[in-house]
Amino acid sequence: MLYGKVTEESCCVEALPKMKYPQSSFVDRWGKLRVGRNEKGVRVLCSEHGVPVQLRGMSSHGMQWAGVANITQANIRVLSEDWKANVFRLAVYVDEEGGYAYNPTHRSRYVEDVVKWCGENGIYCLIDWHTLSPGNPQDPKYRNRPESGVDLAADFFMYCSRRFKNQKHVLYEVCNEPNGVDYENEKYGNSKWPEYSQPRVTWGEHLKPYCEDMLRIIRANDSDVVVVCGTPHWSQRTQDVIGNEPTDDAGRVYDNLLYTFHFYAASHNDGRHDETAVKFWDVNFMNYFAKGEPLDGVPCILSELPVFVTEWGTTDASGWTNFRPDLADLWLEILAGKNDGGQMVSWCNWSFSAEGGACAALNWNTGNLYPMEERVLSDSGKYVYRKLREC
Repeated sequence: MLYGKVTEESCCVEALPKMKYPQSSFVDRWGKLRVGRNEKGVRVLCSEHGVPVQLRGMSSHGMQWAGVANITQANIRVLSEDWKANVFRLAVYVDEEGGYAYNPTHRSRYVEDVVKWCGENGIYCLIDWHTLSPGNPQDPKYRNRPESGVDLAADFFMYCSRRFKNQKHVLYEVCNEPNGVDYENEKYGNSKWPEYSQPRVTWGEHLKPYCEDMLRIIRANDSDVVVVCGTPHWSQRTQDVIGNEPTDDAGRVYDNLLYTFHFYAASHNDGRHDETAVKFWDVNFMNYFAKGEPLDGVPCILSELPVFVTEWGTTDASGWTNFRPDLADLWLEILAGKNDGGQMVSWCNWSFSAEGGACAALNWNTGNLYPMEERVLSDSGKYVYRKLREC
């Protein structure tokens, strides 16, 4: 056992009974998801019958900031019935003000409620352990709280994987955006990636061992649930995982794993020289994923790894400015299968809230969006709402 102290409550929590999902709902049709292969032999997210599927939906903002108004039973129903979303990502912030470390009732309140509400509507629920600050998921603030000695991450996933093991619609994201760069942000923001980035939080040293710790716990309780692993540098260096995936104690690569990529369309695109608050000029993120970049030694990522874009925005990476539906269109085409791997990539848009700037889907906080009125939506919200309803 390589993880730390776990509470008795989490070790002994009773599993919820199996849910009966609405007839013809996504979960009713697709069942418990797994990672299989598409017709090109590429690993992709599939139904329990092995048919490739694409999850598309929304991510919450932090429960402590936007939860009461936005994360409601009525709104989950609206997302399912009106928006046509088939997944909802629940962002469990940990060490930020009012986060999980300071309010453990988030687990028994929001997490259990949202799992129930998603199941009632037959859509999938992605439970996101939203590491952000500190950027290393191995930090003691996550793994060895000074006031209690509890390994919060291990305790959380012990509780959830025991509690929800009978729920076909639950998936886990074990760390959100690992980050930390030994390079001044101004220079990095205008430089060639990945040559000049110096990530402090690396896949091999920090993230792979962390994911393996969490997988030992989760797999002991739920042997085949889909788990999404965060990748370095705010989930932008997905290629670091290639050839070095998490393994069990026998050295076998775990089944049913996906790896994150996050993008904000005005910042992470084809490398154009647009003036944005956060820019990565000359970095063709789109090409890395859709085709690969031999000059940088990066194969087509979507041919090599099963990917889940658990967070993306229509703006620049700050979230506050530069709404770019034209660039978002290009990304959504890639994620819909326009890539050399033919991979349909699942995604959750950031965010279903009125918090955080132009990327927020709502103009104001509201406890009820039914019947849906587009005046409640921001420009970004209108864009994503229409994209979700296209098919």
